[in-house]
Amino acid sequence: MKAQSSKFKVQGKLQAPGSNSSVRRSRALLGALLLFLPLSFELCPLSFGAGAAPRPNLVLFLSDDHGVDFVGCYGNKSVHTPNMDALAKDGLRFTRAFAGSPTCSPSRAIIFTGLHSARNGTMGNHTDCRPDIQSLPTYLKALGYRVVAANKTDVRPASVFGWEVLPATLPKNPNINRRYRPEGLDTAKVDTFLASHTKERADEPLCLLLGDNAPHVVWEPNRDYDPAALPIPPNMVDTPKTRAALANYYQDITTADRHLGEVMASLKRHGFEKNTVLLYTSDQGPEWPHCKWTCYDTGLRVPFIVRWPGVVKAGATTGAMISFADLTPLFVDLAGGKPIASLDGRSFKDVLLGKASKHDEFIYASHTGDGEMNVFPQRCVRDERWKFILNLKPENKWTTHFTKVMDIPGSHGDVYATWLDKAKSDAATAKFIETIERHPKWELHDTEADPYELNNLAAQPAQAARVSAMKTSLQEWLTRQQDKEALEAMK
Repeated sequence: MKAQSSKFKVQGKLQAPGSNSSVRRSRALLGALLLFLPLSFELCPLSFGAGAAPRPNLVLFLSDDHGVDFVGCYGNKSVHTPNMDALAKDGLRFTRAFAGSPTCSPSRAIIFTGLHSARNGTMGNHTDCRPDIQSLPTYLKALGYRVVAANKTDVRPASVFGWEVLPATLPKNPNINRRYRPEGLDTAKVDTFLASHTKERADEPLCLLLGDNAPHVVWEPNRDYDPAALPIPPNMVDTPKTRAALANYYQDITTADRHLGEVMASLKRHGFEKNTVLLYTSDQGPEWPHCKWTCYDTGLRVPFIVRWPGVVKAGATTGAMISFADLTPLFVDLAGGKPIASLDGRSFKDVLLGKASKHDEFIYASHTGDGEMNVFPQRCVRDERWKFILNLKPENKWTTHFTKVMDIPGSHGDVYATWLDKAKSDAATAKFIETIERHPKWELHDTEADPYELNNLAAQPAQAARVSAMKTSLQEWLTRQQDKEALEAMK
């Protein structure tokens, strides 16, 4: 987990570019052919005649490691997220939005390319995309948009992601041990940029990509919460250090919420509120065991809220399943572009407009690892209820920074050690530790009855037909993705 620095520049010029059973296979084949065709073949701006509404500005606020279970408008009554809650009152709240990977760089690469990890090249954390692919800024700039990224993006190489870089990272706070991350998004710099864009380039539609570092570890010290009053979810062990660390996590979430509120105020101040699609989400779930670095819903399912005044119905909720692979296609669609057949995702604009209540039939995701801290690759397929997981290296013990890093007081291994200590005398805790550290090759979970996915049903005879069907679905997807490592593990 490397800290990311920003330099103010327009990143390098991009290189030229190069799924539903039979239909998806056909799309995948066509996509493979189109991947290397010139961009002009794939994109054609839609015409906007006299009197037509101008194309909307597109603003993505992407926090870091914010799980869906830790937002007020998603049912958590303990966390303070007034700005996220207000955004949901003014917009559309998705209850089934999923990252394509539970890891920072791979998740973000999926967002910004519309391609899953095996196709975009970013499999492990902090690794590069393939140099021959296209990305969101390429598509939007061809449609006349200005594309600017501020603070954390965590994707590479620069030649693939040709956005302007706005240096908007807060200075280091000497009172907080921010190991593994910078302080966060400098919203004052964002405000200055919006004022400048309004003055100098008001006629140019804007795509603004804002990456905050909150609430990524190491979390800031708690100020506002009573650790004893916080609810402990089933995927945590209730110890004093757990409660103290959870309060720190809540505090960092509240900071992310404050940053979002400051951006919302800036958008209003500079005239961007009405004709702007504002989207809040996070790259994956939190860095607690059985969350980030895993393909369980606690690692993949994220808050996802969209406001578009006068277009998206305020205060609405949808259960339509969407994947981060759908985000680049959505932005291209909103910008007036035609669908790009080479991408893995599809636009869900009809869901935003209230014309559709469903979108993706299946959600697919992959996790490869993060150096030596986490060597536990997984692949999964999920429908509206059931999750099927392939563990590529079931012989490995599951570990992460949270279980292995021992020199951060009040965090990581200092907390996890209290779980292991409690497991010595508490049978339920011992069983839980065994569940999160040791995994069979196949897992099947009923996400309605078991939302934290702690009860593996894959070996139950009554589920044999479901396991077979979902195994086939996963294998077909891995074949389309040309994911050789996972296909070998399927045998």
